[in-house]
Parts: sequence; C-alpha cells; structure tokens
Amino acid sequence: MADKAAVAALFKFFDDDDSQGLTLEELKAGMITVGSHITDTEVNAFFEKYDTDKNGIIDFKEFLALCMDLNNNESERAVAQLFQAVDKNGDKTLSNEEVRVGIANYTGKPLDDKELNDLIKQLDIDGDGEISYAEFTNSLLVKITLAVGGNK
Repeated sequence: MADKAAVAALFKFFDDDDSQGLTLEELKAGMITVGSHITDTEVNAFFEKYDTDKNGIIDFKEFLALCMDLNNNESERAVAQLFQAVDKNGDKTLSNEEVRVGIANYTGKPLDDKELNDLIKQLDIDGDGEISYAEFTNSLLVKITLAVGGNK
C-alpha cells in the first residue's frame, strides 16, 4: 500500500536515531524541518495525544494512527490550498518540476532526482507521470506533512 509506505518514509525521516520511535525532541525537530510554525505547547499536546501508551515515544503504530485521524474537513481544505500553491500552471495536475519546486518551497529542502522519483512513485497512483488532484488529496503523506507542518 503506497500510503503506508509514505507514512513509513515520513516516520523514518523524523526518527533521527533510527530507534523505531519518535521522542518529543525528534517530533519537534521534524516539524521544524517540514516548515512548521507550531508552538512548543501545541507540539507537546500533539505528542501527548498520540503517545497512547504514555511511554514517551511515538512508535510507528501510534504514528500510523495519527495519520488515520487526519481525514477531516480542515485537512482537506489545507490539502486543496497546498495543491493550488504547487500547481503553478493551473492545469489541475502536478508535473515532476512542480512537485520538486513545491516541496522545496514548503520544506526548505531541495529534492534530489532519486527522492523526487520515489515521491512521484508513491503519489502517482495511475502511473501517468503526473499527480492529479485526486491522487494528491488521497495521499496520507500530504496529510501528514500538513498536520505536522501546519497550514502555510
């Protein structure tokens, strides 16, 4: 399942020490990396909510649960806004270059060719080489990024 792979990729990205769990500090650092303007209080509340076993670590299962909870109207609006911001030519699909520039603008980190191709493979469900609005809105990766990165 591409969405589970996307969640796993984001989890691994946040898990700096490869411990298979996210500490509060790793979650904060990950949020900063994806361009979040979330406060310490908000990060702490977010961590408390999803650290369901209260062991001080968000494991992959808890992170996956977080992702499943993101299917709400607020996240849908945020996804639509992000898509419009990335779709520079307004054709309702995202080219590789639009994705590359959009991710770099949103996260502050440029993507290399391998990262871009991996991301396109995860998002491009029909394999046509472009990301449609439906493919984009159905991606847990996008919803997770918005949840941890805030709505820009």
